[in-house]
Amino acid sequence: MSPRFSASVITAMMAAAMMISAAPATAAVPWCAPDSIGLSTSAPGSPGDATQIHFDVIFTNLSSQPCTLQGYPGVDLIGPDDPMWGPDYQLPRQAGVPQAVTLEPGAAATSRLTFLPDPDGWVPNTIAVTLPNAPGRLEAPWIAGGVPVARQDAASHPGSYIGPLQPAD
Repeated sequence: MSPRFSASVITAMMAAAMMISAAPATAAVPWCAPDSIGLSTSAPGSPGDATQIHFDVIFTNLSSQPCTLQGYPGVDLIGPDDPMWGPDYQLPRQAGVPQAVTLEPGAAATSRLTFLPDPDGWVPNTIAVTLPNAPGRLEAPWIAGGVPVARQDAASHPGSYIGPLQPAD
């Protein structure tokens, strides 16, 4: 094979490879924005030993387009000013491996909120949520019944936390 022929073949192959890599990729589903998501909660329940209470924070796509959520929502419980900790209780994240959840219009994703109740504890008024990959926040009222929470703001292994986003059942 002549050097001239080899160079021509290599040049043609490189040009073809550049054309393939320059081809437009399929459009990715955009991240969900707060203005396209409705926020609500499920009824609270207790696991077998009833030392913790949990409920789902529900994210519903209200738009006419699909969108994606992935990771953990940022969750703050907002209530009266606690003398030691203030009015805002930021929940830590539960261990887990978040996966992308694509929400078609009207579909929902959930994140499990687990907390330690305390009969003499602090009662939040509002659940304030920040979506992953989106500025702004959503708010929903605290669960019915005004269940008080044991504040564990400085705990190294708190019994209150938020789980990763997952498709709604």
